[in-house]
Order: sequence, then structure tokens, then C-alpha cells
Amino acid sequence: MSDHDDNSLYEKPLEFLQNIANSGGYCDGQAIIPAADGTHYDCWCSCGDWRIEAPTTEEGLHAARVHTGSVPA
Repeated sequence: MSDHDDNSLYEKPLEFLQNIANSGGYCDGQAIIPAADGTHYDCWCSCGDWRIEAPTTEEGLHAARVHTGSVPA
């Protein structure tokens, strides 16, 4: 068994997205995506309970980390 078998960074994009879609409400994946109008970043989590707008990617990433509990608020 490879060291990469349990690491989502080595999954194909479709497999990764399928795993997130089937996560059952858990915080398995967060997205920080530029808005179509370029004024902010849309941020959301696979759990379905978190969705915000952030002015920068850095603020969106920080908010995602706070949401998942990996850094304090």
C-alpha cells in the first residue's frame, strides 16, 4: 500500500469531489472561490452549515480554518 493511498491531495479531482459530496454533513472540504463580479470570495463547506463572503482569499482561508476548529476564532 502506498503512502499516498489515504491522502486526499493525491486523489483525482473527480474522486475528491465525489468524496466531499458523500461526506454526510461533515467538514471534509472547504472552497474559497472568486465571485463572478470580482468583488469578493464565496466561501463554503461540504457540511452545508457554513457559507460566507470574504474580501480576500487569506480571510476566507482563515475563516474556513476557524470553522473547522483548526485555529482559534
